[in-house]
Amino acid sequence: MASMIQKIPLMVLLLTGFIWLSEGEACTKCTKCCPQYWMRVGEYCYQYFGNKMKFHDAENICNRFGGNLPSIRNEEESNTIYQLWKGFVDDSTIVFSAYWIGLRDTIQVNKYEWTDGTPVHYYNWYPAEPNSSDEDCVEVVNAGYNDDERQQWNDALCDQVRSFFCRKPLN
Repeated sequence: MASMIQKIPLMVLLLTGFIWLSEGEACTKCTKCCPQYWMRVGEYCYQYFGNKMKFHDAENICNRFGGNLPSIRNEEESNTIYQLWKGFVDDSTIVFSAYWIGLRDTIQVNKYEWTDGTPVHYYNWYPAEPNSSDEDCVEVVNAGYNDDERQQWNDALCDQVRSFFCRKPLN
């Protein structure tokens, strides 16, 4: 007959397994959830990709997950995405460590559109940007002396590689 001390690890293991299964079951019943490894912020799910890619490759990755590179409709969304990004990088003060957003003018020169099709009503261009008809994709440039300045946008060559977020609505 096993002593009570010998039975404790088995009871802990069984209890832990029960709690784990219960939590997994509750998650599958969630009506508005993000997939595993995605972060819920407001009514959206975000996934950060630190592996740098060209703009179109990054957008294709997001499309495969049912999302897009993020559109930024106001200062609050800009700050939300920037704060998320700061949480993933080693040093957010490194100048020009940019990341892609879903703004581009690949269809018509100087007519910017969001990849998710939402209307463009908000811009946050870095001074003197956009500045080139050859630079069709937009990045958050991370240049300046404070968080507001570091959220400004730059038109860039789409073949440059940048980190990026994918965003999709809650399921």
